Amino acid sequence: MTEPEPAETESFTAWHPMLVALLEFYLPGGWKLLPELLLSRLPQRVDVVVLRLVDAVAGTVRKLHSVFDHLRPHTLIEHKGPTDDLEPWDALTLLAYAGQYMRLARVSDPDEVCLMVICDHIPSGFVKQIERMGGTFEAVGAGLWRGKMAGLLLRGIETRVAYRTGPSEHLLYTFSKAYLSDPEGLLPLDAEEARVYTLLYQQVEQFRKQRGTMAIRDNDAAQKSYDEVIADLMESIPPELRVRGMAPEQIAKALTLEQRLAGLAPEQQLTGLSPEQRLAGLDRDHEALALAIAVLRVLPEEYLRSLSPEIQEEVRRRILLASH
Repeated sequence: MTEPEPAETESFTAWHPMLVALLEFYLPGGWKLLPELLLSRLPQRVDVVVLRLVDAVAGTVRKLHSVFDHLRPHTLIEHKGPTDDLEPWDALTLLAYAGQYMRLARVSDPDEVCLMVICDHIPSGFVKQIERMGGTFEAVGAGLWRGKMAGLLLRGIETRVAYRTGPSEHLLYTFSKAYLSDPEGLLPLDAEEARVYTLLYQQVEQFRKQRGTMAIRDNDAAQKSYDEVIADLMESIPPELRVRGMAPEQIAKALTLEQRLAGLAPEQQLTGLSPEQRLAGLDRDHEALALAIAVLRVLPEEYLRSLSPEIQEEVRRRILLASH
């Protein structure tokens, strides 16, 4: 008989609170989600539990059909993030969770329970372990798996496939291994998806503050991927929308010279800016001269008179040099 393995240190990956935030955002009416439900006085937690509310009107599923179309009154979700693999032993853990949950919640009818795994892919070792226990588990297409274990309905979602099946599943890409190496593959995002995506990482930050840095794994990987997507999102936003609501000096720092000038007449470029703000954030050797020349074509005297004598002299000197 082998020695029992030492208990694992309690920790969570960055992907868990992100998945909780995504499911909560799109959870249909008439359901309740319980993240990290304690199954005993020991530190045993099933990742997510989704419950059907009694006497509540069932809501319409808008997105994440691969998850929400297969709920039962009690659905227990085991999640493996992009940096984790689903192991054969996870089948035993999930079944143990189911038994403890049914005892705790006083659920005797197995038809009311669904066990669900959400991960990048379903490995053969996990399937074989279910078969050893007299269960079945097979792919049914579109990244979905279906089977039974110990009389309980078993569902699986492979995020690497499911996210490609339609716009409603798009954000599942965030929970695939491809997201780690190619975060920009998540783009483009529509307005709602961009808002939800930002919410996902805010959930990680809140979780980290509550539990501490040591309680969450993969935070650096999640941060790096998140930053890359946000940077690309910002590049895709038209400058006029990006600076909406900003103060003039913030606009000067946020946009390049080309973005400041694009589509605007020189007099429009100066609207609301003081002389200092007109040159704020510009490189003195290059962009200041280009901006001054552009403005002088339309408002030469008015513009020069608004500047300090020192700046006027410098602008005239540079224009003279540029003309030779």
